Amino acid sequence: MEWDELWKHLRGCQWQYISDGSHSGQENMDRDERLMQEAACPILRIYTWDRPTVSLGRNQSERWLDKELCERLGVDVVRRPTGGRALLHMDDEITYAVILPDVGRVSVRAAFEGIAAHLAASLRRLGLDVSASLTGSAPSSQLNPHCGEVLTAGEVCWQGRKLVGSAQMRSGVRLLQHGSMLRYGDRGLLRQLMPEAHSRLTLEDIGRADLQAEDIIIAWQEELQSASV
Repeated sequence: MEWDELWKHLRGCQWQYISDGSHSGQENMDRDERLMQEAACPILRIYTWDRPTVSLGRNQSERWLDKELCERLGVDVVRRPTGGRALLHMDDEITYAVILPDVGRVSVRAAFEGIAAHLAASLRRLGLDVSASLTGSAPSSQLNPHCGEVLTAGEVCWQGRKLVGSAQMRSGVRLLQHGSMLRYGDRGLLRQLMPEAHSRLTLEDIGRADLQAEDIIIAWQEELQSASV
């Protein structure tokens, strides 16, 4: 089964939509992983974080991260079930999780790009001039441990800059994909924790700090419905 065929099937499914508010990093990761293991239908979950949190990719080394500094600054550290590199999450951001109960043999890249393309189309419905990147490469996480400046094919961009950082995992035929958008961010805190990291593009930077979780859910639903007509 190719991605287009799978997505055609998913458009006809009854999706579960969860606007989940604010939780700790560990609670968020545990909830996403539990939903993925138990899901009987596709899910879109939107949530945020109750305090600044550094999330590390599933297999990423943590040796470069100063955990004592994180503790002094009141920053949690959590490991994501998904891959990718470190991100500094803030309580003003919008995080999404897409969970698909059966993707068959669709490749990781095809699913990643397909989900990102649907997210970009949904955001365009809300007036954001975004697109899914067609090119990009992912250098070693040892050389570039922070996700914010790494652009890979399929990620959601605004004027060539990454707006949504995403990562994926599989458990058998089950899929979980994470992504996040900062509303304002905290460049000072980022510099303290990851001195060599570039600041992430924020919704404030593009004049859309007003974007809400419920807006994305509605636009996602509308895009599904329009594509199935």
